[in-house]
Amino acid sequence: MIRDFPEGVPTDLGAAFAHLYSIDRPRIEDLKLMVLLESAGKALYEHSAQGTDHRGVVELLHHNGREELAHAHRVSKAIKALSGEEYLPPEPADNPYLQGDMPAPAPLTSEGLAKLAQTEFGGDALYARWADATDNEEAASMFRLNGKEETDHGNRLLEAAALLAA
Repeated sequence: MIRDFPEGVPTDLGAAFAHLYSIDRPRIEDLKLMVLLESAGKALYEHSAQGTDHRGVVELLHHNGREELAHAHRVSKAIKALSGEEYLPPEPADNPYLQGDMPAPAPLTSEGLAKLAQTEFGGDALYARWADATDNEEAASMFRLNGKEETDHGNRLLEAAALLAA
């Protein structure tokens, strides 16, 4: 069953990311939005990986995707720590941000991967702001770990960009 969007959050993928990057102190609805986006990240990385036949690049993108799903689970734990509510990541078929037909995978370029890396580095800063804004140490710890791994994602994307440029 397709999960409903949390109340008051953007239903467009790009607007949803922009919304999250604009806030310093997330509401529970914002954290639910992040669970949906992070869990969608796995499918989106796997879809993007279809844009190349370079095995090393595919492996790096799949690694990032697996960690995106781990981020969703950590944000879910933060929701539980902050509110007592259980909000688990949905399966891809139930994620409202993954509904509809995905466009055919675009060919990956070194430049595109480098640009995506900057977005991942921004994710580290976002999670750091959220960790600093909460006085719940369990939630803050989850946010900090996700942020560290966002930097890892950016570095993997730069590595993938270098592989394509070689």
